[in-house]
Amino acid sequence: MLVFKNNIYDTSSPGKLTLTPDTDYNSCFDVRHFVEIALDQEEEVLSFIERQPQLYWIEDLRQLYPYSGRTNSLHALKEILRILQLGLNETSCWQHMNTYHFCFLYDVFVRFTFNYNHDNLQEKLLLLPELKGKSVYLGNFINNYFFNKFFLVDPERFNSLKPEEKIGYDCPHLFSVINGLSPTREEMSLKESQDYPYTVFV
Repeated sequence: MLVFKNNIYDTSSPGKLTLTPDTDYNSCFDVRHFVEIALDQEEEVLSFIERQPQLYWIEDLRQLYPYSGRTNSLHALKEILRILQLGLNETSCWQHMNTYHFCFLYDVFVRFTFNYNHDNLQEKLLLLPELKGKSVYLGNFINNYFFNKFFLVDPERFNSLKPEEKIGYDCPHLFSVINGLSPTREEMSLKESQDYPYTVFV
């Protein structure tokens, strides 16, 4: 099970969630299903890139993955996708993601939501029937389930920050992600949680 800022597997105690103005949407939005469908759709996107002449891979990665594509590694993105899909469906333990994972997920969710929100009603119902054709509130989702968005910082700006200005920018592998360094196998791995990752409300 993947550890997000809030629990995507049990939303019965919304505690820290910021709700949208649409109460019907709030009750219908199945976060785990949204993550699953977005990742499933991504298989075709990466397969599309792989079918192109290798000469165009870097250009396609930069266009379709504005942030995680900085690594210029199709292999890395395919492996991260595989790892996240396995982690999402692993029910025996909680697994922490790092900046490489969240950066990739951000690119995936932005593109998937844009396409979904511009689909016709029939296509929306095929993908996320529980939303009954309603559009996804992406900003609300990101705020509720991402710990931060530091990976969106421009590399030049990030690298020009003084040490004291980088306080809070201590996410695992943030420097590598922002500067487009290709992840190692260890950096692509999820880290098993030693305890329950969420606050228990009594």
